[in-house]
Amino acid sequence: MPYELPADGRADRRGAVLRWLTFAILAVLVAALTYVAYAGFVGSAQAVDPPNRSRDCRTPRIAFGWEYEAINYDQSADARLEDLEDPTQCEVEPERAGDEVVTPDGVGLAGWYIPAGNGPGPAAPTIVLAHGHATNKSEMLSRAEVLHRTYNLLLFDFRGHGQSQDAPSTVGLREQEDLRTMIDWLETTKQPRTIGVLGVSMGSAAAINEAAGDQRVRALVMDSTHATLASAIQARLDRAGFPLSMPAAWAVLFGGLIRTGEDMSAADPIQAVERYGGRPLLIVAGRADDAIGPTDTDDLVAAAREGGARVELQVCESAGHGGTLGGCGDEYRDWVLGFFADALAR
Repeated sequence: MPYELPADGRADRRGAVLRWLTFAILAVLVAALTYVAYAGFVGSAQAVDPPNRSRDCRTPRIAFGWEYEAINYDQSADARLEDLEDPTQCEVEPERAGDEVVTPDGVGLAGWYIPAGNGPGPAAPTIVLAHGHATNKSEMLSRAEVLHRTYNLLLFDFRGHGQSQDAPSTVGLREQEDLRTMIDWLETTKQPRTIGVLGVSMGSAAAINEAAGDQRVRALVMDSTHATLASAIQARLDRAGFPLSMPAAWAVLFGGLIRTGEDMSAADPIQAVERYGGRPLLIVAGRADDAIGPTDTDDLVAAAREGGARVELQVCESAGHGGTLGGCGDEYRDWVLGFFADALAR
């Protein structure tokens, strides 16, 4: 009678191990994809509709006693802000922009025109100040104070920020149109001989994209500027301790595309700075800025030089993101005033 060999238990064990290993790999992949999708959903919502917008509602009069002209809203409404206990944490809803200064896609913008302290008149050089994401024009008043004595100033709120009408933020893409709209108003209404722009973070991204094709901008200061939006999102995720920051950053951009219909990475400053040409450019950065990529500043300088710009780089060793003025004080004043004095004189 034939003899049957006993079953080999090792084969069954190998099959079981293989099945569990396959299950574990699939579970990890599903968890990773779920996490990246969630990061894209939440991150894009915060990019398009900032949850922690600035509540600063100081006016030039409240902050420094300056005279100013309201752009596209009723200035008399500002009187109710003057008695607030803390106008940097405003509990009063500010007056909204009207329909006299409107972007091509129909968003009303609000701003201030502030005459220079030394009284040169509206034809004198004028600097436009462009704020960052989730902030507003009131938070640019400290930088305006650096420039006020010598230059006429224009401060304004980007779409969906401050007193401007609600619209999704695109972190520099549509905001380029906002800046162009305000420059159009300035050119038509005040007719300055020369125009410079100082932008911070998102304001820098909008400014370099506009300036790349707008020769009315004779000089530009880019402060705390990312090279690509993906690198900035990745840096913020890394700072917060989130894993898989690179795929999560791209998921945020994809989520922004779904929410707005716009590829927000199309406004990456690294692309626009190469088209800026031979005009003067000052790049100011904080050594401790962990809200942009570690090589972003050097990459921007290299791209600007490749495009032929007369670029200067100034680094504030102690400053984080947007903190260059607070971190370097008098040095920052010297950098910016010296740059505009030379650039706009030309």
